[in-house]
Amino acid sequence: MRRMAATDIKKKADLGIQAENPAETLERLRRCIDLMERAYGLPKRRGSNPVDLLVQTILSQNTTSANTHRAFENLKRRYPDYQALLDAPDEEVARAIRCGGLANIKTKRIKEALEKIKERGEGTGSIDLDFLKDADPEVARDRLMDLPGVGPKTAAVVLLFAFNMPLLPVDTHVNRLSRRLGFVPVEASLEEAERILEMITPRDKYCSFHVNLIRHGRAVCSARAPFCDGCILREVCPYPDLAGQKG
Repeated sequence: MRRMAATDIKKKADLGIQAENPAETLERLRRCIDLMERAYGLPKRRGSNPVDLLVQTILSQNTTSANTHRAFENLKRRYPDYQALLDAPDEEVARAIRCGGLANIKTKRIKEALEKIKERGEGTGSIDLDFLKDADPEVARDRLMDLPGVGPKTAAVVLLFAFNMPLLPVDTHVNRLSRRLGFVPVEASLEEAERILEMITPRDKYCSFHVNLIRHGRAVCSARAPFCDGCILREVCPYPDLAGQKG
């Protein structure tokens, strides 16, 4: 199976994809979603605890999903609730999540975020995100991003998967593939990419598009050398032809 060279990727990125009209882009995006659902299935949105999801997403930064899962399970086993985690010494918490990498940094971010959430409990001492459930999605995003260590992607993940809010998280894989597929201009910022994808993606497909694009990015469309021959998205992807790989 032939890979696309890094120089070809740079060439494609420099060219950008601006030729087709919006209707064609929307049709390609819908076809992309359909092809990925056939290959990877229709992701199911599980009823995740919002604080658990927030902690997991912080743990996921700069590591693999397997390491994230191990680190989170270590925390849940060691600490019966988040107050117990807050009361524990930083060094002890860091040891529990060391398998996820950047343990000292992530310990600080998690504890600071939990303390801030507790403060918003207005004296009740509760550590939950119930104050977000009836908020406007944009207001909820801003309130989450006020928490230490929470950026646009983390906020969107929590709000989409825990509260079913219409926000589309853009992580490394989604950002890379959406540009290669021509859905987002090469020069767009992450925030612009998120807004563009939210605008052109059907709302009921936010979860599917996000999850399956990540799966495809990990399995096939890697950063340096994507497997283009035989790729399930080849019929809707301009990358191979613009890089000179025809057939």
